[in-house]
Amino acid sequence: MTASISASVSAQTSLRSGLFQCLEADGTLTGLLGGSRLFDGVPRAQAMPFLVLQDLESKPVLSDPEDGFVHDLTLSVYSRGESRDEAVAIAERACETLIHGPVQLSGHRLVNLTLGSVQSRRFRDGRGFQAAIRLRAVTEPVA
Repeated sequence: MTASISASVSAQTSLRSGLFQCLEADGTLTGLLGGSRLFDGVPRAQAMPFLVLQDLESKPVLSDPEDGFVHDLTLSVYSRGESRDEAVAIAERACETLIHGPVQLSGHRLVNLTLGSVQSRRFRDGRGFQAAIRLRAVTEPVA
């Protein structure tokens, strides 16, 4: 069981790093964000808009971790725009950037990356929007 947990963490860490490197390399996305505003969690006192890797869940494709992992992830964009347009445009650009890659992983190979859904909602305080894209990635260890 420990080997499975270790392999899962390694795959997740590699995927996270590859996603952020790919996103940071896209000049159009960083322009929409107003800089390199990509975070692993919601930051305190950060100017909006910004993009956050909200959720990342990994599970083995089969019973053996050497067969690879399926990762369900959510990227969220937070915006103070007057409409949801800014948040959705940034989310769509992030999705397009990742789907068309390249997403380079260390010690793993990205087999597949697909869009699950796009969602947007108004903040409870009514002063901005959040857009979320859900993606599914499949990775396998490099032999």
